[in-house]
Amino acid sequence: MYPNKLTLILIAAISSTALSAGAYAVSKTDFTNGVQTAANSGTSLADYTLTQMQSSPAEQTNILAFALQATFGKTATILEVLSAAQTAGMNADDALAIAIANGIDPSIVAEVFEETLTASGGTFGAAPAPGAQGFGGGSGGGGVTASSN
Repeated sequence: MYPNKLTLILIAAISSTALSAGAYAVSKTDFTNGVQTAANSGTSLADYTLTQMQSSPAEQTNILAFALQATFGKTATILEVLSAAQTAGMNADDALAIAIANGIDPSIVAEVFEETLTASGGTFGAAPAPGAQGFGGGSGGGGVTASSN
């Protein structure tokens, strides 16, 4: 990912809470009211987030920012919201940038978006099993010892 793109995404994420509600097609007030209505009808925050992202793909970054703020730091809910973002087709780098801008630990994002590399590095699979035992160098083969010591 280009450093400039990451910077722009971070700026957009940070400014999503600072700008007036009329600046976006999906405002924080509208999103919050929608979450409340959805909760009253038994719809989870993650399901509401997924629906909003699918109906407004251009607003995915703002929707994710609003949804992460609505989790109030509950890890289980954060994971559900991030899974919804992944299901909606959100780019892993965008999700990571939005999460960081909203105070979410990058390792939580990496649990959902496995291809996301955090500062601690990516997750790697288990090391391959060792092959058959070899004799290695210097195993010799002659019958006489070089020294009797």
